[in-house]
Amino acid sequence: MAEDESILANPPTQDVAVHVDDYTRFTKLLKWGAAACFIIALLALVIIKSYW
Repeated sequence: MAEDESILANPPTQDVAVHVDDYTRFTKLLKWGAAACFIIALLALVIIKSYW
């Protein structure tokens, strides 16, 4: 596992560097998507609760 971290910190080739950059963008997108889904779910619960 420590070997993988060194590859992510210092990619040996340009292709690996692009992949690492894509991975960081993907994880950022995943985090923001989860936060947005959570906020939408809370709003839906508020709407359902107010009309229940």
